[in-house]
Amino acid sequence: MQTMHPGTIQLEGDATSGRAYVSEFGRFRDGRLHSNYAVYHDRYQRTPDGWKFAERVYEVRYLDTTPLAGSAPRATEAPTENESSANGRR
Repeated sequence: MQTMHPGTIQLEGDATSGRAYVSEFGRFRDGRLHSNYAVYHDRYQRTPDGWKFAERVYEVRYLDTTPLAGSAPRATEAPTENESSANGRR
């Protein structure tokens, strides 16, 4: 699972740059688990069709390969209507 966080964009005419922050956890195809925090370093280019990525570099700032605790809830463990309402969800 990957979660994006607010980033920054430096406007510089038709070629600009930005950063986007991300946290993720998941399982590799070989079964290893991971949790990391990273930064996307981007360069964008304005084209006749709009803004496009010119370059995207993924920089891992923190990596933890310790097995993740817990598991996804089963369908029978879904919150009840009252629990969902109490948490502001419907």
